[in-house]
Amino acid sequence: MTVNVNLRHLRYLVTLSESSTFAAAAKAAGITQSTLSAAIQGLEAEFGHPLIDRSGRRMQLLPFGEAMVRRARHILAEIQELPEYAAQDIMPLGKHLRLGVIPSVAPFVLPKLLASLGEAYPSLHLRVREGLTQSLLTELASGRLDAAFLAHVPSLEGVEMAELGKDPFYLAVRRGHPLAGRAQVTKAHLASEPLLLLDQGHCLREHAMEALGRDAIAEENDVRAASLLTLVQLVEAGMGITLLPKIALEAAGTAVQLIPYSAPKAVRTLVLVWRKGAVRAEDYRLLAAHIREHCLPDLAA
Repeated sequence: MTVNVNLRHLRYLVTLSESSTFAAAAKAAGITQSTLSAAIQGLEAEFGHPLIDRSGRRMQLLPFGEAMVRRARHILAEIQELPEYAAQDIMPLGKHLRLGVIPSVAPFVLPKLLASLGEAYPSLHLRVREGLTQSLLTELASGRLDAAFLAHVPSLEGVEMAELGKDPFYLAVRRGHPLAGRAQVTKAHLASEPLLLLDQGHCLREHAMEALGRDAIAEENDVRAASLLTLVQLVEAGMGITLLPKIALEAAGTAVQLIPYSAPKAVRTLVLVWRKGAVRAEDYRLLAAHIREHCLPDLAA
């Protein structure tokens, strides 16, 4: 079967999938609702299948629509990379690069990365976007990001990756806490301790819960934080304990005691990811090597 698909309409479909309503999607795309509706109806006619369930108050993609959105993101990303084919002979890391970084990494690595890249690759124009893992992966799939600096999670699909290092966890407690004098702690020591976590959506939250055992520790439900710096301040105030990755230990002040945490999964793996088959894959591998050498020398990959 031959179909005649307008690429602009595919972009509208992806925008709609990332919005809650037709009105929000139309505003994001800079078009009217009627234009958006006509474009989606045109795609449905070409494909011979409905893409959207219109029976409820909120727009919802049907399974076929979800499959088409995944494919559309891939197609649009590939098209966006076409100019790279005409410029493969330029110097490595010699042009723009859009990098996504998760919040539990950005404040501790970006200052070193920006300074070292500026010296090693002065012609590189780096654009940085901080965001949660799933948001960064969505932008990567749609071509709005070139690469992303993440902590590995099981749901990573459609990407290639380079490991950057193993980032072990340390227990952070207020000085004077009963555990502060220990050389090392295990999950058994923490059974009754109130745990301070990052809010939902942060992959570090999931990594911490996995390291501690989801049923092995009481989470302090009244307290949630959006950054590791906030968690450290809450620990300093005596509101509970938390786990800090090694790269973030510099955030702990003198009022916090850091103790090595011993458990089978007391570590997260930092990775650089990019789309499978990306034209600039060698650039991203070069960037990964640079990060390992200049930003994470203490984390053996």
